Amino acid sequence: MLYVKFGRPSIPPERLPLKALYTIRSERQLIEQIDYNLLFRRFVGLGMDDAVWAPTTFTKNRDRLLDGDIARAFFDAVLLHADTERLLSDEH
Repeated sequence: MLYVKFGRPSIPPERLPLKALYTIRSERQLIEQIDYNLLFRRFVGLGMDDAVWAPTTFTKNRDRLLDGDIARAFFDAVLLHADTERLLSDEH
């Protein structure tokens, strides 16, 4: 079970790529960006007046996802897709 029914609200993993897309270096910087950037707020589904998550929420989610089987299954699926589409090379 990835999500519990108590404690602070979790962040769905599909909202985490924002950090990678914009090369934001830390969860704290990401929260600052989401706090004042309306484009980022819209991307993650927050309204203009909605409270932003605590940076540690991202850290706990990342750790939970990487420790579970979901991360491995995701990366295996990506690798399979890349292999099927002949996007892999033995050169490197």
